[in-house]
Amino acid sequence: MKNAIYLATSHDCAANLAGEAYMLTLEYDHILFLWVNDPCIVIGRYQNPFSECNLKNMEEHNVQLVRRQSGGGAVYHDRGNLCFTLIGNKETNTKEENFSLVLKALANLGLHCELSGRNDILLDGKKISGNAFQTTATKFCHHGTLLVSSDLSVMSNYLTPSSTKLASKAVRSVASRVGNLKEGREDITNEMVETSLIEAFNAAYGKTEVTAIDCAAIPEAQANYRRFGDLSVILEKTPQFTHFFTHRFDWGEASLHLQVEKGLISEVRMFTDALDTSIVDRAVGILKGVPYNHAVLAELARTCEQADLVSLLSHVVSLL
Repeated sequence: MKNAIYLATSHDCAANLAGEAYMLTLEYDHILFLWVNDPCIVIGRYQNPFSECNLKNMEEHNVQLVRRQSGGGAVYHDRGNLCFTLIGNKETNTKEENFSLVLKALANLGLHCELSGRNDILLDGKKISGNAFQTTATKFCHHGTLLVSSDLSVMSNYLTPSSTKLASKAVRSVASRVGNLKEGREDITNEMVETSLIEAFNAAYGKTEVTAIDCAAIPEAQANYRRFGDLSVILEKTPQFTHFFTHRFDWGEASLHLQVEKGLISEVRMFTDALDTSIVDRAVGILKGVPYNHAVLAELARTCEQADLVSLLSHVVSLL
């Protein structure tokens, strides 16, 4: 069999996902790809980042937003999280075979984990690995996370959306009780897990040389980068949704419904008991066609000279 093992030198998640997409085009029977990312939130192919993430906190702390091509929920990555990808023939490779390889690698480190019904791997009842899948015409791609020593204390800062009411047909994440492999073995490192996965891969498919790879430098991957890591492309791919709220202002009560498509406010509907009924047309005029973006809407609120609209815009901003 013709196999490959790649170890990423890049820590840019979008570049690594673009590299993974490139590997799906290579003529190998089996590929193991190991990669570690700088802080980022990775959302599934059909997810709405506005309802999954706190984009304001992410922007303030330079946490990258990335959209993968597989399904599943939103996850937090940092340098304490080891990502693995197993690529095989669509007709013969199965997730059961892949899970067996990963569980064997963990067991060889003295970590006796189990598979849950949601395609998660658990250690003492805590999720230490989430997994997602993608199929092409010829390949089956299984990628997952392994929380080794991730900073779990900051996850809620980025994976907890604001109080904005959102109505969307996008796929929602399911909350899980998470933990680190370090809780089962204090001295564990990413390198130890990498070595064990490589040994399990070699035992299953034959000895294979490990190749270091910089996905950010591969022309085929560079050409694909925007699909995974360009914020404007990610927002364009976000399913249509509605942001709505009801709030009492000094000038009256208002219910505002904003329909968002491809990251832009495409429709504005407002219901109010305000004495000045012109506020409805003025709200539509200032909001329609504007990017659904914290910074843009904050700037609108700052520069607007109409007091009632300023309070309305400021409330919208506070919910993002």
